[in-house]
Amino acid sequence: MITNGQNQESLVACRFCRSEIPVSALKCRHCREWLGDRSENQANLAAGIAGDNAVAGEAALLQLPPASFQSRLAARVSFVGYWTFYFALSMLLYFSISVYWTFGEEDRIFLISFFLNAMQMFFSSAGLVWFEKLLDRFRNEIPVITGWSREKSESYYLAARERIFSAPLPIAIGLTICTIAVFGDRYIIGTPFKSAGGELAYLAYEFCFLFWSASAIVYFIKLAMFIREFGDLDLRILIIQEENSGIRLLGKFILQTTLFAVIPYVCSIVARHIGGWNFGSLLAVWFGLFGVAILFYLFWPIYNIHRAMIREKDRKLNLISHELNELLSGKGLDHDKIHKLRNLMEIRTHLHEINTWPFDMNKVVGLLSAVIIPMASILVDRMLSSK
Repeated sequence: MITNGQNQESLVACRFCRSEIPVSALKCRHCREWLGDRSENQANLAAGIAGDNAVAGEAALLQLPPASFQSRLAARVSFVGYWTFYFALSMLLYFSISVYWTFGEEDRIFLISFFLNAMQMFFSSAGLVWFEKLLDRFRNEIPVITGWSREKSESYYLAARERIFSAPLPIAIGLTICTIAVFGDRYIIGTPFKSAGGELAYLAYEFCFLFWSASAIVYFIKLAMFIREFGDLDLRILIIQEENSGIRLLGKFILQTTLFAVIPYVCSIVARHIGGWNFGSLLAVWFGLFGVAILFYLFWPIYNIHRAMIREKDRKLNLISHELNELLSGKGLDHDKIHKLRNLMEIRTHLHEINTWPFDMNKVVGLLSAVIIPMASILVDRMLSSK
C-alpha cells in the first residue's frame, strides 16, 4: 500500500512488464499495454472482458467432435481411452507377426525390430489424437492474441480445424507412401530374411504400421501451414506472458508435437539398426531428409511470430530507453525517481534476456540431439563395421 496525500491505493505488477501500477489502471504507463483484452468497443471494456471470460469458460467446457480419422476410430471404442485403444491395436498387429515368426525359420532378433515398429505406429496414431485435443485448447487463446470477438475467433478456428483434419488426403497419401515403401524395400533396398514367406509377412506388416506414420505426416504439414498463416495475421504479440497462454502456448504446442514426430523417427531408425538390415546410402539419405523436415517443422511455422516478437521487444526497449532519458535529463533525483529508475533498469534487463522464439530453447537443444544423435551414431557404426 502507498499513501499519496489523502489517497491510498494498492499497487499490482503489470502482467506484461512486471512494473508496479495502480490496481485500477486500464493501461500500463511503463510498457503502454492495455491491461484488459482488446474489445471492439473500448468504452465497454470492463463489461466486454467479463462477458468474454464467461463465454471462454463455456467454450472450455464445450468438447468438439472428433475430426481426424484416428480420433474418430478411437471414439468408436468409448469405454477405453485413445492411448489404450491404439496401444492395444499396435500390440495386436505385433503379436500377429510374432506368432508367425515364432513358428517360422527366421531369426527372432527381428522381433525387436518389429516391436519398435509397433511403437512407431502407436505414437503416430495416438499422438495424432492427442495433438488434435491439444490444438482445441489453443482456440480459447485466439481472441486474446488477435483481439477478435469470440464469435469471429470460433468461426476462424473451426474452419481451420476442419481444413487441418480433413481425412481423405491423409488417407490417400498415407496409403501411397506405405505402398512405395513396401515396393522400395522389396525391389530396391532389400530385406535380410531367409525365406520368401518371411519377406512377405514383413512387407504386409510394414504396410500396416507405416500407414499411420505416413498419414500423420500430412496432418503435421497442414498444421504447419495453419500456424504460418496465423502468424501473418495482425496479432497482439505479447513477449512477456505465462507459458500456458497466448503465443507461448502456441510455441509450446509446436515443441510438443515436434517431440511426437521425433519418437516414431527414432523408433524407425533403431528398428532398422537391429538384425542386419541394409542401411545403405539411399536409406541414410531418406532418414537424413526426414530429420531435416522435423527441424523445418519446428522453426518454419513459427518464424513470422518470432519476427513479430523481435519487433515488439524492440518497441518496448525503445519505450523504456525514452523514459530513462526523461528521468536522467531532469534536475535532481528524489526518492521516487530513484525507485522508478531502478524499476526501469530491471525491466530493461529482463527484456534483453527474453527469448523471442515462443518456446524454451533448452528443450529445443534436447530435440535437436534426439534427431541428430541416433542417425549419426548408426552411420558411424556402419562406417566402422565396413572397414
